[in-house]
Amino acid sequence: MRSGDKSFNDKLVSKTVLPAIYLWLLASGAVVYTGIMKPDVVLQNLDGFIALIAIIGGIAAPAFNTLLRTWEAEQANEVSDMESQFTANRLEDTLEHEHRMFLEKQDNAHRVDMERNPPKDYCEEGGTCLLEEGED
Repeated sequence: MRSGDKSFNDKLVSKTVLPAIYLWLLASGAVVYTGIMKPDVVLQNLDGFIALIAIIGGIAAPAFNTLLRTWEAEQANEVSDMESQFTANRLEDTLEHEHRMFLEKQDNAHRVDMERNPPKDYCEEGGTCLLEEGED
């Protein structure tokens, strides 16, 4: 449905929003892991860990929500365009089929005509040539 080219928004999201989201997830995961493995370190530096997650999350959370809303809108547009795309594809297939049938009909008529009225120097597949009477 979509072409292989990325739009400006796709490039912008991949260069700015996605790294912020990944950094937020990585930092959150690191805090949880550290909290499980070394709870005393997290409890001593709890304000620092909360600030770290909040600072990164302040950028990443709204960007993530915007990313999801944009993706949902894009999916809705693709779904709404499906009917017209299917109709266009069906029409194209029908026209192509009619064209092929027309060409086959012409080819068949030409073959029948050639069998009934061969040209003067027409040679059959077996190698025998048909000549007009009186010609050698």
